[in-house]
Amino acid sequence: MKRFRYTLLKPDLPTVRRLSEEINVSEPIAAALVNRGITTFEEAKRFFRPDISQLHHPFLMKGMQDAVSRIITALKENESVMIYGDYDVDGTTGTSILYLFLQKIIPLIGSKSSVWYYINDRRSEGYGVAISGLENAVLIGASLVISVDCGITAIEPAQFCRENGIDFIICDHHQPPLDLPNAHTILNPKQEGCTYPFKELSGCGVAFKLMQALCIALELPMEYALEQLDYVALAAAADIVEMMDENRILMAEGLRQITARNPRPPLRALAVEAGLELGKSTSSSVVFTLAPRINAAGRLGHARDAIKWLTATTEEEAAPLAAILNEQNALRRELDKEIFQSAEKMAEMMLSIKPLSSLVLYNPDWHLGVIGIVASKIVERFYLPTIILTENRGVLKGSARSVSGVNIYQAISMAKTHLIQFGGHDFAAGLSLEIEKLDAFRNAFDAACDTLFPFEFRTPEIVIDAEVLLDMITPKFFQVLMQFEPYGPKNLKPVFLTKGVRPYQKPQLLKDLHLKMSFLDSSGRVFDAIGFNMPDQYKEISDGLEKNSKSTVQLVYSLEENEWNGQTKLQLRLRDARME
Repeated sequence: MKRFRYTLLKPDLPTVRRLSEEINVSEPIAAALVNRGITTFEEAKRFFRPDISQLHHPFLMKGMQDAVSRIITALKENESVMIYGDYDVDGTTGTSILYLFLQKIIPLIGSKSSVWYYINDRRSEGYGVAISGLENAVLIGASLVISVDCGITAIEPAQFCRENGIDFIICDHHQPPLDLPNAHTILNPKQEGCTYPFKELSGCGVAFKLMQALCIALELPMEYALEQLDYVALAAAADIVEMMDENRILMAEGLRQITARNPRPPLRALAVEAGLELGKSTSSSVVFTLAPRINAAGRLGHARDAIKWLTATTEEEAAPLAAILNEQNALRRELDKEIFQSAEKMAEMMLSIKPLSSLVLYNPDWHLGVIGIVASKIVERFYLPTIILTENRGVLKGSARSVSGVNIYQAISMAKTHLIQFGGHDFAAGLSLEIEKLDAFRNAFDAACDTLFPFEFRTPEIVIDAEVLLDMITPKFFQVLMQFEPYGPKNLKPVFLTKGVRPYQKPQLLKDLHLKMSFLDSSGRVFDAIGFNMPDQYKEISDGLEKNSKSTVQLVYSLEENEWNGQTKLQLRLRDARME
């Protein structure tokens, strides 16, 4: 059986009780807040009522004044500007909002500047700012290039820009290397010397802060920047950035725009294709429904299709583009399944030979566009830091994904002598290497993971916010809990532990996979529960109850609403269930 280790968080009890009284919520709710670093009335107010007025001033970001001054000069001098974006959701949305924003303000300030955008071809140009892309900037006569969600490692491209009379402004959020590109300006809250109060913006979020600053400097209505927050929310959800502080504000306002009665045409068109009701969208539905379709363009075709869709102004223009994204996503899912099955067999074989602290899997025929998704699924299957590699133009290209507690960027850094290049975050990264270095890199990376990943942490962890009785779960309890949204890293959906419960009916196994049960609280209320992909838990509980019908179960779960046949009921979404 796939087992989990539980970590029941135990925040300071006096702090929990004080906060519970101050904001009039139950102690389990207060504990969940304290677990998220929220300990005072004011902090709770900011958390539950995120508001645009709480955004940090954009000019606090290092380099912002220089970036704004250069862009304003370009617009006043009627220069050509190229926006250079990455091909994922973060990059394409960031490119789109900056493109739409500049297109809107250029005529308002009497400028005749032209704005272009460029997105790499994943297969021929790879990740990051490519010289071939900058050669296009030269061809169109661009004197200013603004990168979005890429560029922080672009040493040679920055030099190319200088040699060709192009000023280069970098808007990025990835971890900066020790040696930074010699660009005109770098906007990255993580760079050394940047005092910006929040470090975890998406790349699109950094582009939004630039737009905010331009509105201030040009004395334009801030609404010109704020109206793009639906796309900023898409980026934040898809790029899995921390859902606290400024990201929480941007996501909350962006979701309000997405779920409004009249969302912009591209969103309406793609929602129709995906069968998503925008009015009920959450950060989770954005991640699992819209984001894969946007990403599919860059994975299987060209991300230009995503940009064209994102910047469409009418449903007639957006609808056929949305259909293309949906078709590409369907093909992407087929490839995912095929490659995952192949990678799973390879991993099983490798682990049968010897114990490993990581998985580095390679097949030259795997599709470059989906290896990141497969890496995530292999991590879920084996709970080991994983790199999936394929061959592209004679070089191995890879996507890395990690487990809780292992910084994948750090692990790759410890084996970087074998690489051509790499970059990324704590949980995801990309890399390239020569094929003859594969074995040496695999060994070095595994040694790094062995150091960073102690054996006692190699069981998937479920972090529990509080232990509760079913009796505590009242309508008010759930109403307050719903206000924890939007969810994401640092603010995951609260998880609870309940011990000593007796099943109301015999457990069922739906489709040979999913555990369905129901339980009673002390007053006779029935709580339905569903646990997806839990056949082992079903067998354990069924066997236990057959031996002793009065046995009790302990549950680990989050709370959700379930709609069925026109009725909405509270439901326990099981994370795990065990006999006691």
